Amino acid sequence: MKSMIKSKTFWAAILQFVVAVIAWIVGDIELWALFLDFIAMAGIIFYRSSIDAHLREFFNQFEWFKSKTVWASIATIIGLVIAWLSGEMEFMQMAIAVVSAVILIFTRSAQSPE
Repeated sequence: MKSMIKSKTFWAAILQFVVAVIAWIVGDIELWALFLDFIAMAGIIFYRSSIDAHLREFFNQFEWFKSKTVWASIATIIGLVIAWLSGEMEFMQMAIAVVSAVILIFTRSAQSPE
């Protein structure tokens, strides 16, 4: 238990859940979203070591997942989809930016020999 409390992952999950509770109190999210957030954060807290080991094993199969450019593009795509789902941007704006991010992945892998 002491090692879990010292973990940065534990405190990040707790902070994420506190933010979700505040968003629920303010009325920005529904109760079902708060419940799903609780399940996700509890899973991260209690299964973080096995999640980490399985993800590393899975992603080590693919060389191109080790590139920082790929991860930046994936984060961009996730952010763009979330912005579209929340109504902050139009679908066509999101689609154009997602295509650009996907092109960036292939352009970067074409430049660096593997």
